Amino acid sequence: DGCQSTMLSWFFQWAFCTAGATIVSGGVAERVKSPTYAVYAFFMASFIYPIIVAWSWGGGFLATITSVGYMDFAGSGVVHLTGGVSALAGTVVLGPRKGRFENPEEFECHNLPLVVLGTFALWFGWYGFNPGSTLGMHDGATGALAAQVAMNTTLAAATGGITVFLLRYVITKKYDVGGLCNGILAGLVSITAGCGNVECGSAFAIGLVGAFVYQGSSMLLQKLKIDDPVDASPVHGFCGIWGVLAAGFLDWGKGIDQYHGWSGWGCVTEGTACKTGLGGDAIGAQFALIAMVILWSGSLSTIAFLVLKLTGLLRISEEVEEVGIDEKSHSPAKAYSLSADAKSMSAVVPVQPNSKAAWGEAEA
Repeated sequence: DGCQSTMLSWFFQWAFCTAGATIVSGGVAERVKSPTYAVYAFFMASFIYPIIVAWSWGGGFLATITSVGYMDFAGSGVVHLTGGVSALAGTVVLGPRKGRFENPEEFECHNLPLVVLGTFALWFGWYGFNPGSTLGMHDGATGALAAQVAMNTTLAAATGGITVFLLRYVITKKYDVGGLCNGILAGLVSITAGCGNVECGSAFAIGLVGAFVYQGSSMLLQKLKIDDPVDASPVHGFCGIWGVLAAGFLDWGKGIDQYHGWSGWGCVTEGTACKTGLGGDAIGAQFALIAMVILWSGSLSTIAFLVLKLTGLLRISEEVEEVGIDEKSHSPAKAYSLSADAKSMSAVVPVQPNSKAAWGEAEA
């Protein structure tokens, strides 16, 4: 095929592989040693992710496990669930950050503009991952499919973000911009598997349900006192599972009898006619993909983190955790000067003549 090359395939998989490895960094943030995480990232990129890809995108047994095989267009399971379940294993083995559940207010995000900027950078990058997974736009059908994928991606992301934003407002009666951002990512992860075989209305539904999946799993982890600093496992793991299932349940084949999957605009055929009775096979293949990713990635990541923990090389010391890794290990020693900024702000904020503060001072 003139549109394909070894270099193109390598670069595309390199990008997916690094995405899977960086998902784990969010789950173990603020208490894992940087060199140790680098060792784990090498292990994941060498032994965990490549095997999952070989079983799936590489044409392995998951591609033929039923009469239609699995469907994961751009990686809800292959990439995101792999990273999400590995992140969950890492955060459970590491344990929570010191004081995380005793003084939760001290662990709230402190730079929402950067969070928003990062979210939009990820959303923009998703248009490379999802439409790019058509692996070419050399004819009208492929170009139209890439456009459909882009539309589905946009709908699910927007729906997920707005839904989580509203859910958080109902729960807390406050506007939670961080929740909005993670809701966008939840919608993106949820649509990634089925973006090439579902209609726009289904994409809306996938983003909507993905928002509830994310919010519910995030609250569950907090209830269990599992400290995932950026909600990596709820966003990528739990929503990855939902995305894989949604690709099977909401496939745009006629009814539940016909199936499109990897066939794009056309149905899976038998001779010249659409093959029927494929609904159960399709769902079974999706469950098989989920099970294999969890078993392989979850077990190997748990073993890797436990081995590193037993060697004493996994977690930073209590002293370093108390003062911060920036001061102990990085140059410059302080990325932010929050206390100084807060003092300077309080010193220059004027008191309005008719404000409650002014009246309070007058009464005093």
